[in-house]
Amino acid sequence: MPLAAYVWERLCLVSFAAPCAYVAFTAPGYYGHLTYWTLSLHIVYFAVDKASPYAKAAVYLLHGASFCGAMAVAMGYSFISIFGKIHHGSWVGWENAVALTAGTLPVDASGKVTRSFEFCLAQKLYEHAWPVLAVLVDTRLSGSVLRKVYAGAPPRLNMLLSMGLYLGFATVWEQANAAAHGDTLVVYQQPPWLKTDPLLARLGVGPAGLPDDFVFVITQKVCCISFAGWMYYSVITPLMAPAKPKKP
Repeated sequence: MPLAAYVWERLCLVSFAAPCAYVAFTAPGYYGHLTYWTLSLHIVYFAVDKASPYAKAAVYLLHGASFCGAMAVAMGYSFISIFGKIHHGSWVGWENAVALTAGTLPVDASGKVTRSFEFCLAQKLYEHAWPVLAVLVDTRLSGSVLRKVYAGAPPRLNMLLSMGLYLGFATVWEQANAAAHGDTLVVYQQPPWLKTDPLLARLGVGPAGLPDDFVFVITQKVCCISFAGWMYYSVITPLMAPAKPKKP
């Protein structure tokens, strides 16, 4: 395994493990969000020594899930932040409203969460942009190792497997936190006009008796998993060259 790849692998492990451990002790409420479950998934992936001959199966499964997770979470956050900013007038105002609703941070004397723009920017870049950079650079530096892991793998089937693994992971999170979270539109402070019935009414469809966040959640999931799949196909499948036949 190239030295640069090994150093990057260890750096990423520390960069995910140390902050996540700190958050677990100081603000455990963050672990009610898929973001921190996914950061924990990255810890598991980067803890695996890809150069080990015994790690092939683990790398085969964890690399794809971690890669898709980074892309899906980044897209999901972009999706909700656009509407959140529209609803609250500013990105940082929306961020503080979400933190207040989720109860992940202490409030001030006025009963509000008042993080600065700079603090929010640093935190959200770490949570959503850093994982994308980490897996992209890791894939580039560890290309020689990953080619051996993926040699002969069917590209489309492997893409669907990786997407399915992360979708299953996210579904477990969703089921584990459904009771605590409730309406996604409320938790993530989205505009009321994104509720199911108002959206369907624009299409001439009457009340359907569906949850208020049904259309929003389905649309978000489709965007997230589609983006993850597109990135996987663009970046990872080129590594899946047919396995070279062994010399007699």
